[in-house]
Amino acid sequence: MSFSRRRGFTLIELLVVIAIIGILAAMVFPVFARARESARKAVCLSNVKNIALAIQMYLADNNDTFPPGEHGQNVRDYFGTAPGGGDDCRVGEDNERVPWKAHLANPYLRWPVILDEYVKNRDVYRCPSAKVDQAAAFIYGIQDWLLYLQVNEGNWGDATGVGPCEGYMNMPAGWGGDVTDSILQQSLAAIDSRHGTGAGSSKTFVQNIGVGEENFRDRKLVEFQDVTHVPVCADSGMSGNFLSVANMAYPDLCCTECAGIVPWSWTWGGAAAGITDCPNGDWCMECYEMHAPNVWYDSNGFDDEAMKASTRHLGGSNVGWADGHASWVQAQRLCSMADEEEIEGVGTVCGPWGTSVEGYRASCGEPPTGSHFHFSQAIDWYGKDTIK
Repeated sequence: MSFSRRRGFTLIELLVVIAIIGILAAMVFPVFARARESARKAVCLSNVKNIALAIQMYLADNNDTFPPGEHGQNVRDYFGTAPGGGDDCRVGEDNERVPWKAHLANPYLRWPVILDEYVKNRDVYRCPSAKVDQAAAFIYGIQDWLLYLQVNEGNWGDATGVGPCEGYMNMPAGWGGDVTDSILQQSLAAIDSRHGTGAGSSKTFVQNIGVGEENFRDRKLVEFQDVTHVPVCADSGMSGNFLSVANMAYPDLCCTECAGIVPWSWTWGGAAAGITDCPNGDWCMECYEMHAPNVWYDSNGFDDEAMKASTRHLGGSNVGWADGHASWVQAQRLCSMADEEEIEGVGTVCGPWGTSVEGYRASCGEPPTGSHFHFSQAIDWYGKDTIK
């Protein structure tokens, strides 16, 4: 009688199989991750298109004119007194900051509020791939927002870190989830990504798809040559109320044109990002003020792959245009479109200097070898070349 001898796997064979499985997993997992991000990109693109269509419907109902800014003289006069204290409330000699602050403080002039009747779903302002949010933080207790601020002037502003002068997202009651009155409840409606403060609420309004409030208020479509090149909404991080080229291209890095895209540039300003000198080592206030040293250096470790990783959707962003269509645009293509003046109405947030080689040369001289800039031309807020 014979017996068959059962032979098991040897250790070498097991190791080989495990190695093969590991190699296959390493090949498959990135594909799964890309497929998942492609699905998120499609959801975001649909949201962006809905917002673009809502803006188009608003334009059709309002003589092709974008939503207005604050024109009430009583409001302008009130903000002219720098209420609440703090640097953000001060008014310059040219009085330019009064209408800007008044516009941002008025919750009923915020585009998501104005467009609410067209959109019907506030979740369209959310991108599933966003890493940074802007959320409704300062909630007004009554509809008469100006009276609300005047009566409670001692309870908001620089002293408490909340209020219209602090740059929070000001929204009407009903947009703050569990918090319906920021002053009376002594709590922000949501955590503010920039300051890390607030109570937080699962139901609060979150916006990481931005709109062109600050770019287009009171402007008419006839001012533009081609509405298919006018971005009115796009992927954004903490800049829900304005659009700029680099912030559309790299939405989850804060103020990229001013702070420069470096690993630590998550806060406003070159000083906060650790950039206070010219690349040649000399401390230069003029250059710092002009934002000229705030460029993207290869020495900071930003190669092509790192640049792509700083984007939101597989190397690019979703953008909605004034004619109602939406498209995914590669990040560097967005920057080159601005350079070539293909984009209308949107430029760089830091005006003529930003992160352009032209602006750098005008203030700090020839850049070091290997420096990388977002733009070749110095581009202003409205997308125009400013150095001729």
